[in-house]
Order: sequence, then structure tokens, then C-alpha cells
Amino acid sequence: MFKRTVTMKVEPPSSEPVQSGFFRLQHKILLAFGIWPLDRANRRWFVSLQIGVNLIALTLCMICEFLYGLYAYQDGDLSEAIESISPTVARLSGLLRMVFYLINEKHLEKVLKCIEVAQQHEPLYERNNTQRIARLGQRVTFYHFLMMFIAALLYGVTPFLIMGYNWYQGQWPLVKILPFKLALPYDSQRLFPFILTTLFLNYASIPTITSQSGSDALLIGVCLYVRGQFDALGQDIAALGGQQSVVGVSRQETHHINRQLQRINQRHQRIIEITGEVRAAFALNIFLIYMCGALILCIVSIAMLTVEGVYKFTYLPFAFSELAILFLYSYSGSIICDSSEAIQTAAYSFPWYRYDRDTRHLIQLLMIRAQRGSNLNVPFFETSMATFSVIVRSASSYVTLMKSFL
Repeated sequence: MFKRTVTMKVEPPSSEPVQSGFFRLQHKILLAFGIWPLDRANRRWFVSLQIGVNLIALTLCMICEFLYGLYAYQDGDLSEAIESISPTVARLSGLLRMVFYLINEKHLEKVLKCIEVAQQHEPLYERNNTQRIARLGQRVTFYHFLMMFIAALLYGVTPFLIMGYNWYQGQWPLVKILPFKLALPYDSQRLFPFILTTLFLNYASIPTITSQSGSDALLIGVCLYVRGQFDALGQDIAALGGQQSVVGVSRQETHHINRQLQRINQRHQRIIEITGEVRAAFALNIFLIYMCGALILCIVSIAMLTVEGVYKFTYLPFAFSELAILFLYSYSGSIICDSSEAIQTAAYSFPWYRYDRDTRHLIQLLMIRAQRGSNLNVPFFETSMATFSVIVRSASSYVTLMKSFL
């Protein structure tokens, strides 16, 4: 006797775009920079102008902050140099990430279209799991963006709190403080230049946080979806292995098992191809994060130790957000690698010895593909939690070393 199997009905494709569910929040964040939609050919002129303005704003801020830090270093004021250079590194990271994002738009568009098609043809029994993963991705995106927003908000609000306190203490004429330390070709103490510069710097915070949190959140959302696909594939293999007859194995059952295994192999290959596209789309960003991760953490930690007063509180969420970025990238690589390797275990646990040579061949194909593993590794770096711990330890060592020179 055979165990009774349930045939799931596949719903017709939905016309709802994929970003309305899985990448809804990432879409809104990246839209603030102008990156979304990904189709460059159909991008409106004003969206292209928005992207150009944001890139120019980041570049101007970086130049002025770097010059201020250079002049402070030449004058022997190391704490001022470190304090001014901290946001510069974050802006540089955001600028390069958006440039890499624009370079790899075709890969990103292909990844998102593959996910959209897969979701539209998703069986009903997988839809609940997909929705659960989507909710998790949206929560991670929201908390990550919230940390970046709080860091930018503190940078913008702290100078006004200090000026308000100085005014209350009777300081006159009031010394005007900008949100970020800049070397400017004009006198920022005059009222009109001060207002324009403050508005410009606060606007520049928008592309800074959206360029980082948007691209990072998109990666974790894609990786969570791929991990869910690998998990669902493992469950299908386990469920198929449980469909055994009580007495012997008939030709009909063997034929059914082989057809299902062919479907599973094809699906496994599609997931591996999506993972390869994800790696190609985010390889430059991952390499940048790991190259600059220890440096950024080191500079931010030193700045927290050297600055005085309420400015210390502006660097605390900054440090946490940088740790969160490193963690997200490392966690994304780990979950894909672990879920891919789990397919090998599921295939090995399948009772292949009960069936014919074709069944064994299909199981071997699954195991061979799983042995190679799907990962997001880039040159010189393995995208995993082990790399995250190495970078954090390295950053703490650099902080200890630099602290001895201060």
C-alpha cells in the first residue's frame, strides 16, 4: 500500500510586483536615493538627476570633511582629525556601494525577476513560509534603518542642543556649530551661509543612510528568500523519502519517485543559479564591507574615546550600525552556505537504496551539487560569521594599539 499523497494546486501568477511583499521597505528606502527602479533604460530623467545630485552631495561632503581632518592633523589636533574623518568613511562606503549598485543593476534586476516569477508560481503549502520570511526581512530592514536614522538624527540635532545651552549660559555672539566638521571656502558663522550649509549637510545624511541601509537590507532579504527555498527543498526531499510502500517497491512507485526527484533536481539547479546571480550582484559591496569594516569600526571607536561631551552619544548608534552592517553581510553568507549544505544531508538520508539505478543517480546529482556549496564568498574573504568575529577582534586590537598613541 502507498501512503496517500496530496496534490497541491498551483495558483495562477499574480500581477502584484515582488517589492510589494518581500522588498517593500527596501524599495522605499532605495527610492529615496533614486536607485529604484532598476531598469536603467526606462528610468525617468528626474530620477537620474536625483541620483546625480545625491552622488555629488556625498562627494562634496567627503572632500570638505577630509580637508578639515587633514588641516587638523597638520595643526597637531589628532582628536579633531579623527572626529571629522569618521563620517567621511561612512559616506565613502555609501558612495562606493551605490556606484557598485549602479554597475550591477542588470544582475540585481535578474535576481529580483527570478524571485518574482518563483513567488508567482509558488505552491500554496510554501506560501506561509515565504510570508514568514518576508516579515522577518522587513523587521530586520526596519531596525537596521532605524539605527542609521538615529545616528544621522543625533548628528543633526546635537549642534543645536549645544548652541541652545551656550545661549542659555549667556554666550554672545553665539558660535554657530555645523552638524559635521568641514573645511569651507567661506565663513560659516554668517547667518545665511550657516543656514544653507546646515540644510545641505542634513540633506546629505539622506543619501548616506539610504545608500547603506537600503543595499544592505536588500541583500539580507534576498538571502533570506534563498535560504527559505533551500529549506523548502530539503523538506520536499524528506517528505518524498517518507512516501514508501509497506511491502516492497513497485515500478509505479519508483517511476513516481524518479519524476519527483527530477523536479527537485531542476529546482535545486535554479536556486544555485539565483545564488550565483546574488553573488555577482553583491560581490563588490561584500568586498568593500570586509575591506573597510575593521577600519570603520576602529575609527568610530577611537572617536568615541577622544571626543568630549554629548558628542560621544552620536557615535554610539554609529558604532552599532557599523557592527550591524558587518553582521548582516556575514549572517547572509552563513545562512545560504548552511542551508545549501543541508541539502546534502537531506539527500543522504533519503532511502535511495530501496530504488533503482536512476533513483540513485538522481540522488547522487543532488549530493554532488550540494557538496560544492552555494556561497557569497568574494576574493580574500569567506562571507561567514567566522569572518565577522575575525574583523571584530582585529578592530579591537587596532583600537588598543591606537589608544596607546593618543
